[in-house]
Amino acid sequence: MNFSRRVLDTPPYLFHLIDEKRKAVQEKGIDVISLAIGDPDRPTPDFVLDIMAREMRDPRNHGYPSYKGEPDFCDAVARWFHDRFEVELDPRSEIMAVIGAKDAVSHLPFVFLDPGDSAIVTDPGYPVYEASIGFTGGKVVRVPLSEDRGFLPDLDAIDPRAADEAKIMFVNYPNNPTAAVADETFFEKLVAFAKKHGLVILADNAYSEVYFEEEDRPISIMKIPGAKETSIEIHSFSKTFNMTGWRIGFVTGGKQLIDAFLTLKSNFDSGVFMAIQRTAARALEHSKAKAFNKERTALFKKRRDRIASALEGMGFKFQLPRASYYFWVHTPPSYASSVVFCADLLEKKGLVVTPGVGYGPSGENFFRISMTSPDERIEQGMERLRDFMKER
Repeated sequence: MNFSRRVLDTPPYLFHLIDEKRKAVQEKGIDVISLAIGDPDRPTPDFVLDIMAREMRDPRNHGYPSYKGEPDFCDAVARWFHDRFEVELDPRSEIMAVIGAKDAVSHLPFVFLDPGDSAIVTDPGYPVYEASIGFTGGKVVRVPLSEDRGFLPDLDAIDPRAADEAKIMFVNYPNNPTAAVADETFFEKLVAFAKKHGLVILADNAYSEVYFEEEDRPISIMKIPGAKETSIEIHSFSKTFNMTGWRIGFVTGGKQLIDAFLTLKSNFDSGVFMAIQRTAARALEHSKAKAFNKERTALFKKRRDRIASALEGMGFKFQLPRASYYFWVHTPPSYASSVVFCADLLEKKGLVVTPGVGYGPSGENFFRISMTSPDERIEQGMERLRDFMKER
Protein backbone atom coordinates (compact mmCIF):
# COMPACT_ATOMS: atom_id res chain seq x y z
CA MET A 1 0.00 0.00 0.00
CA ASN A 2 1.22 3.48 -0.86
CA PHE A 3 -0.13 5.82 1.80
CA SER A 4 0.34 9.58 1.77
CA ARG A 5 2.96 11.15 4.01
CA ARG A 6 0.20 13.14 5.73
CA VAL A 7 -1.32 9.87 6.95
CA LEU A 8 1.95 8.12 7.72
CA ASP A 9 3.30 11.11 9.65
CA THR A 10 0.16 11.65 11.76
CA PRO A 11 -0.16 9.62 14.97
CA PRO A 12 -3.46 7.86 15.72
CA TYR A 13 -6.08 10.04 17.35
CA LEU A 14 -5.60 10.17 21.12
CA PHE A 15 -9.11 9.09 22.05
CA HIS A 16 -9.06 6.22 19.58
CA LEU A 17 -5.95 4.88 21.33
CA ILE A 18 -7.56 5.31 24.74
CA ASP A 19 -10.66 3.47 23.57
CA GLU A 20 -8.58 0.59 22.24
CA LYS A 21 -6.77 0.27 25.59
CA ARG A 22 -10.11 0.37 27.41
CA LYS A 23 -11.45 -2.47 25.24
CA ALA A 24 -8.31 -4.55 25.84
CA VAL A 25 -8.74 -4.28 29.61
CA GLN A 26 -12.48 -5.02 29.39
CA GLU A 27 -11.73 -8.19 27.44
CA LYS A 28 -9.95 -9.44 30.56
CA GLY A 29 -13.27 -9.30 32.38
CA ILE A 30 -12.53 -6.07 34.25
CA ASP A 31 -15.31 -3.53 34.84
CA VAL A 32 -13.83 -0.37 33.33
CA ILE A 33 -14.94 3.13 34.32
CA SER A 34 -14.08 5.82 31.81
CA LEU A 35 -13.63 9.42 32.93
CA ALA A 36 -11.73 10.24 29.77
CA ILE A 37 -14.02 11.59 27.05
CA GLY A 38 -16.13 14.76 27.10
CA ASP A 39 -19.35 13.23 25.78
CA PRO A 40 -22.36 14.27 27.92
CA ASP A 41 -23.95 11.24 29.60
CA ARG A 42 -27.41 12.78 29.61
CA PRO A 43 -29.54 12.42 26.45
CA THR A 44 -30.54 15.18 24.08
CA PRO A 45 -33.53 16.89 25.77
CA ASP A 46 -37.04 15.83 24.82
CA PHE A 47 -38.02 19.23 23.42
CA VAL A 48 -35.20 18.93 20.86
CA LEU A 49 -36.24 15.37 19.96
CA ASP A 50 -39.83 16.49 19.48
CA ILE A 51 -38.73 19.19 17.05
CA MET A 52 -36.56 16.71 15.15
CA ALA A 53 -39.43 14.23 14.86
CA ARG A 54 -41.43 16.87 12.98
CA GLU A 55 -38.56 18.18 10.87
CA MET A 56 -37.53 14.71 9.69
CA ARG A 57 -40.99 14.23 8.17
CA ASP A 58 -40.96 17.54 6.33
CA PRO A 59 -40.23 16.77 2.65
CA ARG A 60 -38.46 20.09 2.14
CA ASN A 61 -35.67 18.85 4.45
CA HIS A 62 -34.81 15.78 2.38
CA GLY A 63 -32.88 17.43 -0.45
CA TYR A 64 -29.38 18.86 -0.58
CA PRO A 65 -28.97 21.66 1.96
CA SER A 66 -27.44 25.05 1.36
CA TYR A 67 -23.66 24.85 1.44
CA LYS A 68 -23.51 27.87 3.71
CA GLY A 69 -26.43 26.97 5.95
CA GLU A 70 -30.20 27.31 5.71
CA PRO A 71 -31.40 30.93 6.04
CA ASP A 72 -33.64 30.15 9.04
CA PHE A 73 -30.70 28.46 10.79
CA CYS A 74 -28.41 31.45 10.22
CA ASP A 75 -31.19 33.86 11.26
CA ALA A 76 -31.72 31.97 14.53
CA VAL A 77 -27.99 31.90 15.24
CA ALA A 78 -27.78 35.66 14.64
CA ARG A 79 -30.63 36.33 17.08
CA TRP A 80 -29.15 33.99 19.69
CA PHE A 81 -25.71 35.55 19.27
CA HIS A 82 -27.14 39.00 19.87
CA ASP A 83 -29.01 37.91 22.99
CA ARG A 84 -26.14 35.82 24.36
CA PHE A 85 -23.06 37.90 23.47
CA GLU A 86 -24.48 41.34 22.56
CA VAL A 87 -22.91 41.01 19.10
CA GLU A 88 -24.60 41.83 15.81
CA LEU A 89 -23.95 39.34 13.01
CA ASP A 90 -25.16 39.45 9.43
CA PRO A 91 -26.83 36.04 8.97
CA ARG A 92 -26.27 36.19 5.21
CA SER A 93 -22.53 36.81 5.26
CA GLU A 94 -21.08 36.30 8.77
CA ILE A 95 -22.48 32.90 9.80
CA MET A 96 -21.94 29.45 8.29
CA ALA A 97 -23.23 26.03 9.39
CA VAL A 98 -20.68 23.24 9.91
CA ILE A 99 -20.86 19.51 10.60
CA GLY A 100 -19.88 19.99 14.24
CA ALA A 101 -17.02 22.03 15.70
CA LYS A 102 -14.45 19.35 14.84
CA ASP A 103 -15.40 19.74 11.18
CA ALA A 104 -14.50 23.43 11.35
CA VAL A 105 -11.33 22.88 13.37
CA SER A 106 -10.03 20.22 11.00
CA HIS A 107 -10.78 22.09 7.77
CA LEU A 108 -10.08 25.75 8.56
CA PRO A 109 -6.27 25.40 8.34
CA PHE A 110 -6.66 24.40 4.67
CA VAL A 111 -8.14 27.85 4.00
CA PHE A 112 -5.01 29.66 5.16
CA LEU A 113 -2.00 27.35 5.02
CA ASP A 114 0.10 26.18 2.12
CA PRO A 115 2.80 23.51 2.63
CA GLY A 116 5.60 24.98 4.70
CA ASP A 117 3.48 27.73 6.26
CA SER A 118 3.39 27.93 10.05
CA ALA A 119 0.58 28.11 12.57
CA ILE A 120 0.53 28.84 16.29
CA VAL A 121 -1.20 26.50 18.73
CA THR A 122 -1.49 26.77 22.48
CA ASP A 123 0.10 23.87 24.35
CA PRO A 124 -1.61 21.93 25.87
CA GLY A 125 -4.47 21.96 23.40
CA TYR A 126 -7.08 19.92 21.57
CA PRO A 127 -5.04 17.40 19.50
CA VAL A 128 -6.98 18.10 16.29
CA TYR A 129 -5.43 21.57 16.02
CA GLU A 130 -1.96 20.16 15.49
CA ALA A 131 -3.15 17.23 13.37
CA SER A 132 -5.09 19.46 10.97
CA ILE A 133 -2.11 21.77 10.54
CA GLY A 134 0.04 18.75 9.79
CA PHE A 135 -2.39 17.53 7.12
CA THR A 136 -1.95 20.83 5.26
CA GLY A 137 1.83 20.40 5.26
CA GLY A 138 2.12 23.28 7.69
CA LYS A 139 4.47 23.71 10.64
CA VAL A 140 3.33 23.99 14.26
CA VAL A 141 4.62 26.69 16.61
CA ARG A 142 3.68 25.79 20.19
CA VAL A 143 2.96 28.43 22.81
CA PRO A 144 3.02 26.93 26.32
CA LEU A 145 0.16 27.55 28.74
CA SER A 146 1.43 27.80 32.31
CA GLU A 147 -0.56 27.33 35.47
CA ASP A 148 0.79 30.53 37.04
CA ARG A 149 -0.74 32.54 34.17
CA GLY A 150 -4.12 30.84 34.51
CA PHE A 151 -3.37 28.81 31.38
CA LEU A 152 -3.50 31.90 29.16
CA PRO A 153 -0.76 32.36 26.54
CA ASP A 154 1.83 35.05 27.13
CA LEU A 155 1.46 36.88 23.82
CA ASP A 156 4.39 39.17 24.59
CA ALA A 157 6.70 36.16 24.95
CA ILE A 158 6.00 34.84 21.44
CA ASP A 159 8.95 35.35 19.11
CA PRO A 160 7.92 38.30 16.86
CA ARG A 161 9.50 36.63 13.83
CA ALA A 162 7.52 33.45 14.45
CA ALA A 163 4.35 35.50 14.85
CA ASP A 164 5.02 37.40 11.61
CA GLU A 165 5.53 34.13 9.74
CA ALA A 166 2.44 32.43 11.17
CA LYS A 167 -0.79 32.51 9.16
CA ILE A 168 -3.18 31.39 11.91
CA MET A 169 -3.38 30.90 15.66
CA PHE A 170 -5.71 28.48 17.44
CA VAL A 171 -7.08 29.50 20.83
CA ASN A 172 -9.73 27.73 22.90
CA TYR A 173 -11.56 29.36 25.83
CA PRO A 174 -13.20 27.89 27.81
CA ASN A 175 -10.21 25.63 27.44
CA ASN A 176 -9.90 21.94 26.82
CA PRO A 177 -8.09 20.41 28.68
CA THR A 178 -7.26 22.99 31.38
CA ALA A 179 -10.82 24.34 32.03
CA ALA A 180 -9.44 27.92 32.01
CA VAL A 181 -11.48 30.92 30.85
CA ALA A 182 -10.44 34.14 29.14
CA ASP A 183 -11.82 37.62 29.73
CA GLU A 184 -12.44 40.59 27.46
CA THR A 185 -9.02 42.10 28.21
CA PHE A 186 -7.29 38.98 26.93
CA PHE A 187 -9.33 38.95 23.72
CA GLU A 188 -8.58 42.64 23.16
CA LYS A 189 -4.86 41.85 23.35
CA LEU A 190 -5.34 38.85 21.09
CA VAL A 191 -7.09 40.84 18.36
CA ALA A 192 -4.37 43.50 18.56
CA PHE A 193 -1.76 40.73 18.31
CA ALA A 194 -3.46 39.33 15.20
CA LYS A 195 -3.55 42.75 13.54
CA LYS A 196 0.06 43.48 14.39
CA HIS A 197 1.34 40.23 12.93
CA GLY A 198 -1.15 39.77 10.10
CA LEU A 199 -2.55 36.43 11.19
CA VAL A 200 -6.04 35.00 11.65
CA ILE A 201 -7.30 33.84 15.03
CA LEU A 202 -9.28 30.59 15.02
CA ALA A 203 -11.19 30.86 18.30
CA ASP A 204 -12.73 27.57 19.40
CA ASN A 205 -15.70 28.46 21.63
CA ALA A 206 -17.31 25.01 21.75
CA TYR A 207 -17.72 25.19 25.56
CA SER A 208 -19.31 28.64 25.65
CA GLU A 209 -22.37 27.38 27.54
CA VAL A 210 -20.58 25.14 30.04
CA TYR A 211 -19.57 27.30 32.99
CA PHE A 212 -20.27 27.38 36.73
CA GLU A 213 -20.31 30.97 38.00
CA GLU A 214 -21.81 34.05 36.37
CA GLU A 215 -18.50 35.93 36.57
CA ASP A 216 -16.94 33.18 34.43
CA ARG A 217 -19.64 33.31 31.77
CA PRO A 218 -17.65 33.04 28.52
CA ILE A 219 -17.64 35.88 26.03
CA SER A 220 -17.20 35.90 22.26
CA ILE A 221 -14.10 37.26 20.57
CA MET A 222 -16.55 38.81 18.10
CA LYS A 223 -17.40 41.37 20.78
CA ILE A 224 -13.97 42.97 20.31
CA PRO A 225 -13.80 45.77 17.70
CA GLY A 226 -11.97 44.55 14.61
CA ALA A 227 -12.37 40.87 15.48
CA LYS A 228 -14.57 40.09 12.49
CA GLU A 229 -11.73 41.02 10.15
CA THR A 230 -9.12 39.00 12.04
CA SER A 231 -10.97 36.04 13.55
CA ILE A 232 -13.24 33.08 12.97
CA GLU A 233 -15.10 31.76 16.00
CA ILE A 234 -16.25 28.14 16.20
CA HIS A 235 -19.39 27.01 18.04
CA SER A 236 -20.99 23.62 18.70
CA PHE A 237 -24.39 22.25 19.66
CA SER A 238 -22.74 19.14 21.10
CA LYS A 239 -22.30 20.61 24.55
CA THR A 240 -25.07 23.22 24.41
CA PHE A 241 -27.87 20.67 23.95
CA ASN A 242 -26.14 17.28 24.47
CA MET A 243 -26.15 16.77 20.69
CA THR A 244 -22.68 15.26 20.21
CA GLY A 245 -23.82 12.63 17.70
CA TRP A 246 -25.93 15.01 15.64
CA ARG A 247 -22.90 16.86 14.21
CA ILE A 248 -24.05 20.44 14.00
CA GLY A 249 -22.25 23.69 14.72
CA PHE A 250 -21.48 27.04 13.15
CA VAL A 251 -18.69 29.53 12.57
CA THR A 252 -18.81 33.32 12.65
CA GLY A 253 -16.52 35.96 11.17
CA GLY A 254 -16.25 38.69 8.57
CA LYS A 255 -17.63 38.11 5.08
CA GLN A 256 -14.22 37.68 3.47
CA LEU A 257 -13.22 34.96 5.94
CA ILE A 258 -16.55 33.12 5.75
CA ASP A 259 -16.53 33.26 1.94
CA ALA A 260 -13.06 31.72 1.85
CA PHE A 261 -14.14 28.91 4.15
CA LEU A 262 -17.26 28.37 2.04
CA THR A 263 -15.10 27.94 -1.07
CA LEU A 264 -13.25 25.10 0.63
CA LYS A 265 -16.21 23.41 2.31
CA SER A 266 -18.53 23.53 -0.70
CA ASN A 267 -15.94 21.44 -2.54
CA PHE A 268 -15.54 18.97 0.35
CA ASP A 269 -19.11 18.14 1.43
CA SER A 270 -22.77 18.99 0.88
CA GLY A 271 -23.57 20.66 4.18
CA VAL A 272 -25.62 19.69 7.23
CA PHE A 273 -28.88 17.72 6.97
CA MET A 274 -31.60 20.36 6.80
CA ALA A 275 -33.77 18.70 9.45
CA ILE A 276 -30.88 18.96 11.92
CA GLN A 277 -30.25 22.59 11.00
CA ARG A 278 -33.89 23.54 11.52
CA THR A 279 -34.07 21.55 14.76
CA ALA A 280 -30.98 23.33 16.08
CA ALA A 281 -32.40 26.70 15.05
CA ARG A 282 -35.64 26.10 16.92
CA ALA A 283 -33.81 24.68 19.94
CA LEU A 284 -31.84 27.91 20.36
CA GLU A 285 -35.04 29.91 20.78
CA HIS A 286 -37.21 27.30 22.48
CA SER A 287 -39.00 28.28 25.68
CA LYS A 288 -37.40 25.34 27.51
CA ALA A 289 -33.81 26.05 26.42
CA LYS A 290 -32.90 28.33 29.35
CA ALA A 291 -34.33 25.91 31.90
CA PHE A 292 -32.36 23.06 30.33
CA ASN A 293 -29.14 25.10 30.44
CA LYS A 294 -29.77 25.99 34.09
CA GLU A 295 -30.40 22.34 34.98
CA ARG A 296 -27.26 21.21 33.15
CA THR A 297 -25.14 23.85 34.86
CA ALA A 298 -26.41 22.74 38.28
CA LEU A 299 -25.65 19.10 37.47
CA PHE A 300 -22.07 19.72 36.40
CA LYS A 301 -21.37 22.19 39.18
CA LYS A 302 -22.43 19.54 41.69
CA ARG A 303 -20.18 16.99 39.99
CA ARG A 304 -17.31 19.45 39.88
CA ASP A 305 -17.52 20.18 43.58
CA ARG A 306 -17.73 16.49 44.53
CA ILE A 307 -14.74 15.56 42.36
CA ALA A 308 -12.76 18.53 43.69
CA SER A 309 -13.45 17.46 47.27
CA ALA A 310 -12.35 13.91 46.50
CA LEU A 311 -9.16 14.99 44.74
CA GLU A 312 -8.24 17.37 47.56
CA GLY A 313 -8.70 14.56 50.05
CA MET A 314 -6.24 12.45 48.06
CA GLY A 315 -3.64 15.23 47.95
CA PHE A 316 -3.84 15.98 44.22
CA LYS A 317 -2.90 19.47 42.98
CA PHE A 318 -5.19 21.22 40.50
CA GLN A 319 -6.99 24.46 39.76
CA LEU A 320 -10.75 24.36 40.29
CA PRO A 321 -12.42 24.21 36.84
CA ARG A 322 -14.13 27.45 35.93
CA ALA A 323 -15.78 26.11 32.77
CA SER A 324 -15.91 23.07 30.43
CA TYR A 325 -16.24 19.44 31.56
CA TYR A 326 -12.69 18.84 32.74
CA PHE A 327 -10.27 18.68 35.64
CA TRP A 328 -6.60 19.23 34.76
CA VAL A 329 -4.70 17.51 37.54
CA HIS A 330 -1.00 17.10 38.38
CA THR A 331 0.19 13.50 38.28
CA PRO A 332 1.80 12.18 41.48
CA PRO A 333 5.49 13.25 41.69
CA SER A 334 6.62 9.61 41.67
CA TYR A 335 5.48 9.26 38.05
CA ALA A 336 7.81 10.73 35.45
CA SER A 337 5.25 10.19 32.68
CA SER A 338 1.53 10.91 32.48
CA VAL A 339 1.19 7.95 30.12
CA VAL A 340 2.71 5.56 32.68
CA PHE A 341 0.46 6.92 35.43
CA CYS A 342 -2.70 6.54 33.32
CA ALA A 343 -1.70 3.06 32.11
CA ASP A 344 -0.98 1.97 35.68
CA LEU A 345 -4.34 3.26 36.86
CA LEU A 346 -6.17 1.46 34.06
CA GLU A 347 -4.38 -1.84 34.56
CA LYS A 348 -4.70 -1.92 38.35
CA LYS A 349 -8.08 -0.28 38.93
CA GLY A 350 -9.91 -0.29 35.60
CA LEU A 351 -10.16 3.51 35.63
CA VAL A 352 -9.58 5.49 32.44
CA VAL A 353 -8.32 9.09 32.58
CA THR A 354 -6.46 10.94 29.86
CA PRO A 355 -2.66 11.44 29.88
CA GLY A 356 -1.82 15.11 29.67
CA VAL A 357 1.04 14.68 27.22
CA GLY A 358 -1.56 13.70 24.61
CA TYR A 359 -2.46 17.40 24.47
CA GLY A 360 1.13 18.52 23.84
CA PRO A 361 4.52 18.54 25.57
CA SER A 362 3.35 21.09 28.16
CA GLY A 363 0.70 18.59 29.25
CA GLU A 364 3.26 16.19 30.63
CA ASN A 365 2.87 15.66 34.39
CA PHE A 366 -0.88 16.28 34.14
CA PHE A 367 -3.90 14.11 33.53
CA ARG A 368 -7.46 15.02 32.57
CA ILE A 369 -10.65 13.87 34.26
CA SER A 370 -14.00 14.33 32.50
CA MET A 371 -17.22 14.99 34.42
CA THR A 372 -19.45 13.45 31.74
CA SER A 373 -20.12 10.03 33.28
CA PRO A 374 -23.17 9.19 35.43
CA ASP A 375 -22.91 10.26 39.06
CA GLU A 376 -22.61 6.73 40.40
CA ARG A 377 -19.76 5.92 38.01
CA ILE A 378 -17.95 9.11 38.99
CA GLU A 379 -18.29 8.15 42.65
CA GLN A 380 -16.96 4.67 41.89
CA GLY A 381 -14.13 6.19 39.86
CA MET A 382 -13.09 8.41 42.76
CA GLU A 383 -13.14 5.39 45.07
CA ARG A 384 -10.90 3.46 42.70
CA LEU A 385 -8.53 6.41 42.42
CA ARG A 386 -8.46 6.69 46.23
CA ASP A 387 -7.66 2.98 46.58
CA PHE A 388 -4.96 3.29 43.91
CA MET A 389 -3.27 6.15 45.76
CA LYS A 390 -3.38 4.26 49.07
CA GLU A 391 -1.80 1.16 47.53
CA ARG A 392 1.09 2.95 45.83
